[in-house]
Amino acid sequence: MTMDRRRFLSGAAALAAALGTAGGLTACGGGRLQASPDRLSLFTYLDATQAPLLDQVLDSFRDESGITVRHDTLPGSGAALFPDKVRTQLLGARPPDLFMMWGGQIAAPFIDAGQIAALDEVYARHGWDELLNPAAVRDMTFDGHRYGLPGVIANLGCWYRTDLFERAGVSVPTSYDELEDVCDRIVASGVVPLATGGVYGWDPMRLFEYLLEITAGPELHDRLLVGEASWDRAEVRDAFGLFRKWVERKWVPEGFLGITPDVADSYLTQGTGAFLITGQWQEYTNNASGLDPELFGTFVLPTGHDVVRTSGWTEGFFLSKASPNGENAARLFDFLLTPPAQETFAGFRTPLTDLAPDPGELPLNARWLELGRRHPHYVIQDQAFPKDVSDAYFQIQSDIAQDNVSPRDAAARMQDAVTTWKEGQVR
Repeated sequence: MTMDRRRFLSGAAALAAALGTAGGLTACGGGRLQASPDRLSLFTYLDATQAPLLDQVLDSFRDESGITVRHDTLPGSGAALFPDKVRTQLLGARPPDLFMMWGGQIAAPFIDAGQIAALDEVYARHGWDELLNPAAVRDMTFDGHRYGLPGVIANLGCWYRTDLFERAGVSVPTSYDELEDVCDRIVASGVVPLATGGVYGWDPMRLFEYLLEITAGPELHDRLLVGEASWDRAEVRDAFGLFRKWVERKWVPEGFLGITPDVADSYLTQGTGAFLITGQWQEYTNNASGLDPELFGTFVLPTGHDVVRTSGWTEGFFLSKASPNGENAARLFDFLLTPPAQETFAGFRTPLTDLAPDPGELPLNARWLELGRRHPHYVIQDQAFPKDVSDAYFQIQSDIAQDNVSPRDAAARMQDAVTTWKEGQVR
């Protein structure tokens, strides 16, 4: 699909007018940052698989606009390291014009520090709220203002082995009670139900937040994630109790706290684990295994609520407030939302609501594109919380798994961590 150059240039001009240039700020060294007529810098965490896809888009953008984007990446850094690297660069003499970041509380500190330019006028001018998945826009919104351009959106669900379900004599569950029965019968068949690895904490966290969605319900769950409701309550205690039940009933691997997520993920392709709670990237791993694609399936985990939600997040592009290249950034933002760019870089994780890539060799990704549009997501817990609260949760999770703390005490400890966070915001 070719792009209408007239629309591109006129749209970019309007975007630039709305953004203005973020120039007028001063570099740490005291010198004024100078605008570049044909350059942009972008800093991401994309790996060797994803970075070349974005580079293809940036090359096409250069051909259309004459603007070259220098793309620097720090692959493998993840949410534990990349934000600190961005923070260092933004305080340096030559901060990047643009950078990628996860939405929610991972991006929030940069906004609180006044380091990111708001995009409200851009959204309004171009009607992006109507073009984009509402969940993706929400993840880029802080204190009622739009700050980021969604790049990709991800949803977590159950990815399972159809043959292992068949061997255990079970089908896709439609309720949580049915899921528990499925797990018992899979254990009886000699296979681990949920393959999860506790090293780093975030893999089994996906199980807990699912259980919390069940016990708390969507409205309370959301209030818990922003610290507007106390964690020291029955619904949270019930979720921790269910988490402990999964360990005791051997619905997760024995010794899972010492297993890395990549090793746990391999259980699915090796046939020693029946399902994962994971995202659309799993289909690439399935295909790379050389196994028959018919051995794999996927579904939304049942919650028992009228609105069945999944865990999810959005990764987006942010404009540094120190950048003097707002006009160039405006053109790139416009370009990134064109169908050809989205099909190349985002694919089935596109935040656009009307894009339908060809299913091709990724039929399960195509299914999740539709499911993600039909099922809203709650923000994955380690992006809803700042790092200190997430770290506190991971320790509590470990203690619950080892039966070192009761669900009651776990809920109280979690509330202590949230209270410390919220009090810090007031100071």
